Amino acid sequence: FYMGITTAARWTTALILAGKSANTPAAIVRRCSWPDQETITCTLGTVADEIVARRLRPPALVVVGPVAALAPKRGWFADRPLFGVRVLVTRPAHQASELAEALSDLGAQVFLQPAIEILPPADWASVDLAIERLDRYDWLVFSSANGVRSLLDRILEHRDLRVLAKIKLAAIGSGTADELAQYHLRADLVPDEFRAEGLIEAIKHDAAGKRFLLARASRGRELLAEQLVAHGAEVEQVVVYTSQDVAECEQHIGELFGEGHIDWVTVTSSAIARSLANMFAGQLASARLASISPLTSQTLRELGYEPAAEAQQATTADLVAAICRVEKDRQPG
Repeated sequence: FYMGITTAARWTTALILAGKSANTPAAIVRRCSWPDQETITCTLGTVADEIVARRLRPPALVVVGPVAALAPKRGWFADRPLFGVRVLVTRPAHQASELAEALSDLGAQVFLQPAIEILPPADWASVDLAIERLDRYDWLVFSSANGVRSLLDRILEHRDLRVLAKIKLAAIGSGTADELAQYHLRADLVPDEFRAEGLIEAIKHDAAGKRFLLARASRGRELLAEQLVAHGAEVEQVVVYTSQDVAECEQHIGELFGEGHIDWVTVTSSAIARSLANMFAGQLASARLASISPLTSQTLRELGYEPAAEAQQATTADLVAAICRVEKDRQPG
């Protein structure tokens, strides 16, 4: 019976009066295929009572017949590790889909609220100059996928990727290297530890006397440049994109926070951590925070928030795995 919730008392009574046993097995399935799907097993005679007692509202359907008694207590859909868990993904809009889909596939109900937005640099002049002079550098270092996309798209607007023929490419992590691969480029260096410290450790022995160009955001740490200089490198930096905080959340997201309906918030950079602290203020403490790295966790602690989960490596897959570990430990038994 599709969408028969508000008329359940009428049609169940009619079936019984027509000869159907009141003890016939039945199952009420509410919000079927949604992350908060709910199944209540009962009998034909108690369907209406269950709807009233549980205050069930559409959308729902009711299955009536012996087959309703054959359903297992739980099935694959509800047994997914994040079934019913509500997660707020806070990455920039153009980067949110990978994380959102990974969480959704595991049963989570995903909400999107970018904490920062990625914009072109205020002036392309310095970027264009760096592109013209690429042949004078030994290394081009990318510290994010956004940097890869912004610089390479700018190159392709006026020239082609042959300008990179003589320069080595370094990527701070696997996600950045994967973005290079989208342009059919392979990173010459990806450190084992996906952060500036790991990149420095991996490249420091080849730094002396070499010329480095760092493609970076409008804000971020200076550690990489400082340490390369300390190891004898000549370093230039160019801002290839602007990272800007989103000042206010969407109204419905604010309402979800206010009602305590957000279980997890993903935090995938220190910039996002700071923006979230401003955007949600004290409300952020009502949810568990999932940090992508020790550096991001450190920033959260400086802001007064203790992360509930931390990725073992700074990747989307590891961030999702960290949330799953905590949720598994929280489940009864």
